[in-house]
Amino acid sequence: MKEKREYWQSIRGICILAVVLIHSLSGFDYSSASNVKFVILRQVINFAVAIFVFMAGYFVNIETLSEKSFSYKNWIFYRGGRLCIPFMIWSLLYSGLELLKIVHSGNEIHWLGFVYRFIVGKSATPFYYIVVLMQLTVITPRLVRIVKQNGIISRILLLVTPVYLIYLYTWNYIVGTSPRLYETLFPAWFGFYYLGIYVRCGWKWRGNGYIVTCTLLLSCIEAVGLRAAGFDIGFYISQITAGSFLYSVAMIGWFLKKSENGHGDGNLLTKIGDCSYGIFYIHMAVLMLVGRIIKCEDWYAYWILRFVLTSFISYIVVRLAQMTLKNHKKLLRYIGFV
Repeated sequence: MKEKREYWQSIRGICILAVVLIHSLSGFDYSSASNVKFVILRQVINFAVAIFVFMAGYFVNIETLSEKSFSYKNWIFYRGGRLCIPFMIWSLLYSGLELLKIVHSGNEIHWLGFVYRFIVGKSATPFYYIVVLMQLTVITPRLVRIVKQNGIISRILLLVTPVYLIYLYTWNYIVGTSPRLYETLFPAWFGFYYLGIYVRCGWKWRGNGYIVTCTLLLSCIEAVGLRAAGFDIGFYISQITAGSFLYSVAMIGWFLKKSENGHGDGNLLTKIGDCSYGIFYIHMAVLMLVGRIIKCEDWYAYWILRFVLTSFISYIVVRLAQMTLKNHKKLLRYIGFV
C-alpha cells in the first residue's frame, strides 16, 4: 500500500512540474511559423490538469460515501473546507499583489473586477482548478451512487465532456475565440473525475506506451491543424481539446498499468508530489519574481531558467514550511501545504 501511495505521489510530482512548465512558457508567441515545435511541446505536457482531476476522483473514499451513516453536510464541510480555505487565503494574497501593482502604476481600481476574479478563480492563472473541484465535490456523493447502481444514467454521464467539447469547437469556429470561463465550468473536466470514480469502483482501464504515442501524435496533428486553420491560439494549445483529452486518457491508462507493479520508491518525484498542492499555490508568485530577476535575450535559455528556478524555489519553500511547521498540521492545511 505504501508503494502504491508513493507511486501516485510521484505522478503528482510529474503533473505539477508539467503545470509549472506550462506557465513558464506563458508569453511565448506560438503563432510564429518557426515555433511549431513549441506547439508540439505544449501537447506533450497537456495531460497535467486532466490527470490531477482524475486522481481527485480516483482517491474519493467510496466506502465512506456508501455508508448508511454518511453525512452530506459533513462531506461538504470537510472536503469543501480543504479546498476553500487555502483557495481564499491565496486568492486574497494574489489579489493584494495585483492591487499594489495597480496603485503603483496609478491606474483606476475596478473593485467589481477584483470580486469577480476572486469568485471564479482568476486571482491567479491556475486557480480555476480549485473552482472546478468545488463544483465536482458538491455532486460527488450522487455520482458514486450512480456508478454503483451501474444503470443507464451511469452510461449517459460519460457523454457530458464529449458534448461539452462539441459545444466548445462549435463556439470557437463561429466566434473565433473560446467562451468565457470555458475551463472553469465542471463539464470540461467531468469525464476525468467520473473516470476516476469509475476505476475506483472496480472498472478496469489499462493502457500502454503504444496508445500513448499514437494519441500524442494525434494531439500534435490536431493542434498544428487547428493552428493552420486559423483557430485562436488559446484554443489550439489548450488542454481542453479532443486530441489532448484522448492523450490524457491514454496516459491515465498507462499510469494505472504501471501502478500495478508498485513503482513508488520515495524518489524525488514522490517528494515533489508531497509538496504539489503547495507548489500549485505559490509557483505563480515565484514565477513572477524569477521573471524579474532573469535577464536573457535567448528565449530558449530564458524559459528553461524560468522553469528550473521556479520549480526548485517553489519546492524548497513548501518543503521547508512542511518541516518547520510539522507540529502545526492545521496551519499547513489552511495554507494548502499538505
